[in-house]
Amino acid sequence: GLPRLCGRSLPQHAAFVPMKVLVGVTLFIALFTGLLTWLHAQMHGLFSPLQFALAAFCVLNAWICVCEIALFRHSAAIQRRYEEHSAKLGEGKLPPVFLFEDVGLLKMLSVFLPSEYVGTAMWATYAALDPSYADQASFGFCVDVGNGFTTLVPSVLFAVSITSPLLDARHLGMLGLVMFWQEFYGTCVYFFQYFFNGRFRRSPRAHTLGIVVPANGIWMALPALGMWASARLVLDGSYAAFGHATA
Repeated sequence: GLPRLCGRSLPQHAAFVPMKVLVGVTLFIALFTGLLTWLHAQMHGLFSPLQFALAAFCVLNAWICVCEIALFRHSAAIQRRYEEHSAKLGEGKLPPVFLFEDVGLLKMLSVFLPSEYVGTAMWATYAALDPSYADQASFGFCVDVGNGFTTLVPSVLFAVSITSPLLDARHLGMLGLVMFWQEFYGTCVYFFQYFFNGRFRRSPRAHTLGIVVPANGIWMALPALGMWASARLVLDGSYAAFGHATA
């Protein structure tokens, strides 16, 4: 299948100029966020910073959900790759970050699927900072796999509905409260276990402050905003917080 075809041995295709994974992911998030923001402006006649922020976060979370499903599907391969990195580089040494790898067309497409490439490239690298992701019995592994399977569809539904409502405002608000609370609480507990268990001692402080804190901080700040917005949907009974006209 495509995930197998998109392994590291896949040759580059001349018809597609290789680009960095980070560029492809950024374009993906910008494309869908931009489309939702444009549709919102066309339908409601204004730009809503709240809609923009939460649409962008939901698009980002949807992609991360795919990566987390890959974490589940390819956990054995991730553990093997992590052990290879540790044996070669030493404990806590960060291998080359896959976001800065130049890839061809098929491998780039596999970044947006729960493929072995995105699973091993992302999680075996992050496991150098926190080996939880190479351990199926750990909290970090389980909470991220859980997030991947349970918030993918709600993220898409929330992003679309705050642009063009698919659900009654109160129903979407209840869904949002559950989803954003799960993300916020799970990240808080993850941060606790990361510091309480001394994971930060494995790698340079720059890696903790430059990678771990910002990457997880997003899943605290934006879900907190999402909970507030979801509460407004329930209490107001309308999408007024997102700039939608009320009857």
